[in-house]
Amino acid sequence: ASVPNRPKESKLKKFVNSRIPITEWLPKYTKNDIVADFIAGLTVGLTMMPQSIAYAGLAGLSPQYGLYTAFIGSFTYIFFGTIKEVSIGPTSLMAIITQSYVDGLPIECVVLLTFMAGVVELLMGVFRLGFLVEFISSPITSGFTSASALIIILAQLKPLLGIKSHSHHFLMMVIEIFENISETRLPDVSLGVGCIIFLFAIKRISRIQTRNRNLRKSLWFLGISKNAICVFLTSLLGIYLHEWRGGAPFKLTGEVVQGLPSFSFPNLTAVIDDKPVNFKGMLESLGWGVIVVPFVAVLANVAIAKSYASDVVVDANQEMMTLGFCNLLGSCVQAMPSCGAFTRSAVASSSDVRTPLQGLYSASVIMLALSLLTPYFYYIPKATLAAVLITAASSLIDYEIFPKLWRTDKFDFLLTIFTFVVGVILGVEIAIVSGALINMIRLLKVWTRPVIFMFVRSDKQGREYLYLKPELGLYYPTADYLTEYIKKQHKNHKCPMALDCQNVLHIDYAGCKALETMLNLYNDKEVQLILLNVSPIIKGKLKTVLDKNNLIYCQSSNEICDNAFDLQICSDEEVPLTLSNGNNNDKLKERKLSLYDNV
Repeated sequence: ASVPNRPKESKLKKFVNSRIPITEWLPKYTKNDIVADFIAGLTVGLTMMPQSIAYAGLAGLSPQYGLYTAFIGSFTYIFFGTIKEVSIGPTSLMAIITQSYVDGLPIECVVLLTFMAGVVELLMGVFRLGFLVEFISSPITSGFTSASALIIILAQLKPLLGIKSHSHHFLMMVIEIFENISETRLPDVSLGVGCIIFLFAIKRISRIQTRNRNLRKSLWFLGISKNAICVFLTSLLGIYLHEWRGGAPFKLTGEVVQGLPSFSFPNLTAVIDDKPVNFKGMLESLGWGVIVVPFVAVLANVAIAKSYASDVVVDANQEMMTLGFCNLLGSCVQAMPSCGAFTRSAVASSSDVRTPLQGLYSASVIMLALSLLTPYFYYIPKATLAAVLITAASSLIDYEIFPKLWRTDKFDFLLTIFTFVVGVILGVEIAIVSGALINMIRLLKVWTRPVIFMFVRSDKQGREYLYLKPELGLYYPTADYLTEYIKKQHKNHKCPMALDCQNVLHIDYAGCKALETMLNLYNDKEVQLILLNVSPIIKGKLKTVLDKNNLIYCQSSNEICDNAFDLQICSDEEVPLTLSNGNNNDKLKERKLSLYDNV
């Protein structure tokens, strides 16, 4: 009696494993995995801790909010994540986009943005909308990422110089920096520039190739710990100057709240401009951020997952749902919007991470920092955090892609430049949307003007026929173009035509009607148009819409009958006769149409 239930149990188990991946890999966990994940998690945690503090400041928030985000993201991904290298937490890209929507708003609005981002990401995963990410091409991603990096670098010049600035628009920041350049604080500049030199020097040293295994490991650890080392050393300097020398000459981070906040549902009311607002008012204040933030997060996370998923197939929908869970739970501990980061994933990968359980050790490092180190975070110089962000952002600018794009595709090159310029001047979200729209226009032109292979061929008897083969399916944008093109070619060549439908895997009603028009036109009195390689699915659709008396099919281009074009009575049955591609004495005319050949 239990046998019939086994398939159901198997399907249920497969579903649970796909949605909660920890149920699949945890039973196979070994002692070797524990050691590898512990080392990777500890390393990622040390990398994430100074990043979280810096990224919170970039978003205009206090340092603890970045740490909250790092903790909950790392912990949640253990259960739902599919890629072992991915580390969910605050990122520079998320911080700069979040800041653009929550500037001047209370923390309740930031938390609500995190919650709404989680809802949108979860719904995108549930409704399997992962394909939308594919519309954002690599040139667009490179363009807006480079724009974000430049904005981050410029924004961090303010704390690096020790000057005040309230604008977050690129051009306004440039103007304010030049207007307030006289207020530059030499101690902040000296410390910040020194930290930048230190970080780049350590980065260069860590890449030195050596045959000594122990030295190679030491250099590697030095490279991935450079941010933590820099923050630690300058914090010691801050403590010494502040406590024993009457005050530090450079600006310090200030108070950081200790521990995690209580787990609670986000507030749906807030006070904005001294006026109480409800949930609707908060959403209006966030504007398009509730759509842009989750979409960019999904885009970044899926890109990272694909970069490191060498041995598994990335389930984009599962990654979106996982990101949704991370942000939904994050909103319950006052976290900012989060996603994966290439830097942390690179650290995890180079640390020989085995499973997503490395997130447990990363989260533990963050929890220890929140519990024990928050009093010392007060002494972290702001110039140091600015240096950390500037060096991190500099690696996001993809210098190498521009010459490659110029040599391979001028359109992609111009699209990258366009996205970059728009991102810098108008904002990252506008750059993404405008870049995607331009890409869509390009795709639409390809769909409406498909490649059509066209050859004029002769059989052994010297009878010519026109061979046409469209490259794409036959949808309504393509139908009129194909119809007009066939009319034009028939008028030019005055011979029967064979339309090869091998690549026509899909057809809609408009496509069927277009074929009906052509078949009625050319097969009314004599057979002038034959369909080749029509799949059973396409045949079924054609029979539903078209007049069967005008349909003639052939199985392939090598089975067109000698007298098919002389038939006076046509049918919808296969005509299994042949016509060769010609012999050596035939003069064949061949021409491939341009991709954008107009009628």
